[in-house]
Formats: sequence, C-alpha cells, structure tokens
Amino acid sequence: MKRLQHWFARRGALALSCYLVAVIVWLVLGAFHGGSDALAKQAGTMYETEIAVTDWQWVGLQDAGSTAETAVLATTDGDPQMILEDVSDMVVRTVSYQADFAGDAGEMCLYYTTQVGQDYSQDRRVFPESLGDGAYLYTLPRTTIVALRLDPCSPGANKTVEMTSPTGTITINAAETLPALWQYFVPSWYQAFCLVLYPALAAAALSWLRAVWQALRRRKNA
Repeated sequence: MKRLQHWFARRGALALSCYLVAVIVWLVLGAFHGGSDALAKQAGTMYETEIAVTDWQWVGLQDAGSTAETAVLATTDGDPQMILEDVSDMVVRTVSYQADFAGDAGEMCLYYTTQVGQDYSQDRRVFPESLGDGAYLYTLPRTTIVALRLDPCSPGANKTVEMTSPTGTITINAAETLPALWQYFVPSWYQAFCLVLYPALAAAALSWLRAVWQALRRRKNA
C-alpha cells in the first residue's frame, strides 16, 4: 500500500498508470479476438465461402445479360438490395466482391442483423473499403450475424445503374481480408485516437476525484 501511495504521489504517475492499463486491456482484447477467431476456424464455423450472386435474394434488381461466369444486374428502383436471409451457422467477419458500375453507384453499404426477425437498421450497417480495380471490402463488427443485406448502389431519381460482377460471386471471409496474428494488436487510426484520448480523460477524472476526496478529508479533520 505504501509503495502504491509513493508511486501515485509522483507527478504524472496517475496518467501513466491509466495509459499502462489501456495498453494491457488492448493487448488482452487482441489476444482474445485472435484466440476466438482461431477457435472458430478450428470448429469450422469461420471459413471462406463464395456465394453466387444468383443465390442472393434480389430486390429492385434484375438480370441484364449474365453469362455462366459473369453476373450483370440492373437496378429497377432506387433501393436495390441483395439479401442472405440466414448466415447464423457461421462466423462472418468480412464480405468482399469485385464489381464494375455503369452509372453513378452512389451510396454502397452492407446491413446486418443480430437476431432472428430483426429489422435492418442504419445502426447496424458498414460501408465498404475500396481496394482498387473495382474490389470492395466490408468488415463487420465482432457480433453474432444472422442475416445480411447488401445495398450495392443507390441510383438517383429515374436513373438506372448496371452492375457487372466479373466472377459472379460474393466472398465471405476471404482469406486475404482476415487479419494476420500481429494485426489483432495493431489499432486502427480511430482506435489509436481512443487509446490516446480516453486514458487522458480517465486520468483527469481520477485526479479531480482525488482532489475532492483530499479536500473532504481536510475539512473533516479540521
């Protein structure tokens, strides 16, 4: 106890302690996420699979000249959708595909549900990362995924967008899109910002509480 009191009596010790705790928590989370993915792969619930575009349920889309290898779809309204109603038997981390658009694709997003019968919501959607050459990657949050709804484009009023998938497939958990072991411990820019900001806020709050507690003790002893 005296050692702790001596440590926290030092200038900056409280802030340093908050940052050390944040780093430890981050490393533990990285190990947990890496371990849970490894277990899911071993159990056979997290695997790479290619799903043909034709196996998705289409809403606001129609075939526009697909071939045996290439899928060509055209929008029929302003809210085209591609739906997979049940993926609850697998762990979904990423969704990726390659597509070329004839026309302004507008907003592209992927909705997901976490419970059976749950409505799609803007609170549960992710936007794609463009990998170049028409390749797009959606990285889903670490939660139970029950169903997926891909909105591949958002045509303007009275506009038609044509989408061509050269492979005719959409890939779930493509191996090259999943993190390597070391990447579980590397924060994104936003996560790094949080690792800088929140320990500082915690240190400031704890410092204020300590000052209040010391003032109350002095008043009590006066």
